[in-house]
Amino acid sequence: MFRVLTEMGGRVALATDCRGIPFKRYLSLLDANDYIAATACGDDVEHGKPDPRLVGIALRKLALPSAQSVMVGDTPYDVEAGLEAGAKAAGVLTGGFSEETLSQAGCFAVAHDIRALLAHLLRGEPEPKRVQLDLLRKSA
Repeated sequence: MFRVLTEMGGRVALATDCRGIPFKRYLSLLDANDYIAATACGDDVEHGKPDPRLVGIALRKLALPSAQSVMVGDTPYDVEAGLEAGAKAAGVLTGGFSEETLSQAGCFAVAHDIRALLAHLLRGEPEPKRVQLDLLRKSA
């Protein structure tokens, strides 16, 4: 996903509550440094999500207006942080929360996993129920 978004001219930032050595370990396991333009982690803030400051830090590091950004997360706390930081929010069902919960939190799109979300957003492939691609296209 990071490679595809980067090749299309997008910029990727990770915003996670994870801190310190575990954060560095997870980042190395991703093996995606060539595609990640910025990170914001628990070491950068006093309060984690749903506090929007973590997402705000990531957006500032990307030098992107929040209105042109999409926060992808798998919890309603991710969604709340993204929306309060001014970004749009899309969700994936990998965090144990239902599609209904993520939709009610404010996601304009919800998919089974990140791969399905990418296909849904880039190609307009229908994902059951919530499809609002115009919002994302306007921000590009």
